[in-house]
Amino acid sequence: MFDRAVVNTAIRYGVTGAIVSFIYILILALAGFENPYDNTSEYSSTLIFVPVFTFLAIKYFRKFHDTELGFGKAFKVGLMTVFFLAFTTALLLCIYSGFAGQEMIQEYVILSQKRMELTKKELTQVMGEANYKNAYQNLNHLNPYILAQISFVNRMVAGFFTSIVLGVFFRK
Repeated sequence: MFDRAVVNTAIRYGVTGAIVSFIYILILALAGFENPYDNTSEYSSTLIFVPVFTFLAIKYFRKFHDTELGFGKAFKVGLMTVFFLAFTTALLLCIYSGFAGQEMIQEYVILSQKRMELTKKELTQVMGEANYKNAYQNLNHLNPYILAQISFVNRMVAGFFTSIVLGVFFRK
């Protein structure tokens, strides 16, 4: 059933977390530290902000809406918060890509191809020669939508496991 308190809490903390995560990625990009699509900025923002805002959302919900919070409802709050966080971050990255142009995406493609060339021997042993060539060529087809999908999936996977852990932690 639809629970307005769960949705309102998830939207509040999910969107706030997404904006903070996007600003973090933007600061790294504008300061010249990381490309916004690079794995380092993606994973660091995911592993920092997803657990923090999921924790804050469940804590807020427990304090103000349901002091006898069970695992199921805590998991629901956490997962919905992560969904809004992941969706909003992906949307903001997609919009940013539209304004920033293809230059940053091309930099990411070139950097990823250089990394693949440096580890070609190991990758071909693991993947096989045909899959390596296919993955190398697919990097040229990256666009803002695919990168937003990758961002969304990374945050959802991390958030799913975080929601399980926090659901157990906050249960009564």
